[in-house]
Amino acid sequence: MALDLCRDNELKKPKKTYDEIMKDIVTKEFPLDPLQLIGEKSFDDPTTLVDFENQEGSNVQEFYKNATIFITGGTGFMGKMLIEKLSRTCPQLKHIYLLIRNKKGKAVNERIDAIFEDRLFKRIKHERPKFYHKISAIAGDISLPGLGISPSDRQLLAEQVNIVFHAAATIRFDEHIRTAIDINVLGTREIIKLSKEMTRLKACMYVSTAYANCAFDKIDEKFYEAPFSYDGVISLVASTNDDKKLENITPSLLSGWPNTYTFTKSLAEDLVKNESAGLPIGIFRPSVVISTYNEPVRGWIDNVYGPIGMIVGVGTGVLHTHHCDVTKIIDLVPVDLVVNALICSAYKVSKITPAIEKNPPIFNYVSSKQNPIILEKFFTTVKEYGLPNWPTINAIWYYSFVPTSNPYLYSLLFLLLHTIPGYFIDFLAQMTGKKPMLTKIYKKIKKANAALSFFANKQWDFNDDNTRSLWNEMSEADQKLFFFDIKEMSWDYYARACAIGLRLYLVKDDLHTLKNARIKWERLRKAHILLKTIFALVCIRICWYIVEQCFY
Repeated sequence: MALDLCRDNELKKPKKTYDEIMKDIVTKEFPLDPLQLIGEKSFDDPTTLVDFENQEGSNVQEFYKNATIFITGGTGFMGKMLIEKLSRTCPQLKHIYLLIRNKKGKAVNERIDAIFEDRLFKRIKHERPKFYHKISAIAGDISLPGLGISPSDRQLLAEQVNIVFHAAATIRFDEHIRTAIDINVLGTREIIKLSKEMTRLKACMYVSTAYANCAFDKIDEKFYEAPFSYDGVISLVASTNDDKKLENITPSLLSGWPNTYTFTKSLAEDLVKNESAGLPIGIFRPSVVISTYNEPVRGWIDNVYGPIGMIVGVGTGVLHTHHCDVTKIIDLVPVDLVVNALICSAYKVSKITPAIEKNPPIFNYVSSKQNPIILEKFFTTVKEYGLPNWPTINAIWYYSFVPTSNPYLYSLLFLLLHTIPGYFIDFLAQMTGKKPMLTKIYKKIKKANAALSFFANKQWDFNDDNTRSLWNEMSEADQKLFFFDIKEMSWDYYARACAIGLRLYLVKDDLHTLKNARIKWERLRKAHILLKTIFALVCIRICWYIVEQCFY
């Protein structure tokens, strides 16, 4: 959405040196050094793996020592964070295999190289320069029978893998039911089949979502009855060749679930419960995953899902209204804490394998139970630390955001603040020979809002006893290395680096534009005040005219 503007406004590389750029950025008015704030100035000195060969690590580190790990979803948001954390904190692990499919003409090796180009890996490249030697790609596709893996690769995984993290999924809310079933349900079945062939398996973690059972108001760490039999839905989809017919019957299939993502995640959990007998398996359910809290850098994120997308839209002056209840508690969890909890939950599962039988342990990783924050407070806190400190040069207007939980008022506001200005500005763009963009962006925003409104106007009562117990059982060393105590997380600390992180890592707006971005932001502020003043005067004049006509 808002990122479309940013991608169409690529800027020239800076001609100034880094020190010259920082002189313009760190001033009396803006004393914070952005790189110091996000942690890119606090990397440890490089060390080699040899330094750790004869050292005993913490309990969790010892669990991953000499372990071979198989990860699906390694090219995604959580997947990249998982790779980075394991490689940096558990340098004695033996190997990591990533299931990667060929995409857009790129071979798997090219895609794995592209993963490491992300700025997320800047710290580990400095501290563990040869980390990538222990990471390999396995060509395959989660949506294909047998995962699309060759017989030789399957045998290699079956003989060597000790720990499986199944995080691959389609997270599109409006995904076609066939695709969602193929990836989220059948893909999970294939992972279970492969895991049963692994002779050295210690733990298998299925990454679900805290909203897999969102049709219920209270969500405990237990299995819930799926809306339909997963086998029945699989058979129905397989026997129906007409995709349009499937689209038409999808609303009746969902049965209280708001989209195909949560629906298929619910089916997948039911499948895990019924088909994973004999496996050391656990289910991990994070809520809305947001940018990093503390490591490897603060504020890193690579997607615009959920409230983060709203912040980007508001910060660029594109988004001015949203259908949401800002008085509701929103359940957000930083991705680095999520991954730490996931890593430790695999360790826990390996310890309780004999007791798992047909009831795999479930870990809800949520914030609303121990560290709640309402949506309005979240936005206000991020805004306080983000603007005017870290505006983007791609902003088209000043901060102006009017959320509402009333669907009728939202429709009116969308018309006045989005649709009409969008057509007007695009008309001016066409008249001046520029590319019109806003109308297209606002259509995307409206579609996204429709998909998110179910979650933006409701809150759930989550139970996280298993996750809390896991934290309390951790050694002091592991609590320091793999911090995930959501109760001790500070929303204020998170907000301080959120906006600059979005600017650098998501919008890709480098530091050299910051001085001009601040100047532009001040101009937009003045223009915003002027526009509101003119609008107020016009309204007063109209009202006065109406009064004159009525009484004179």
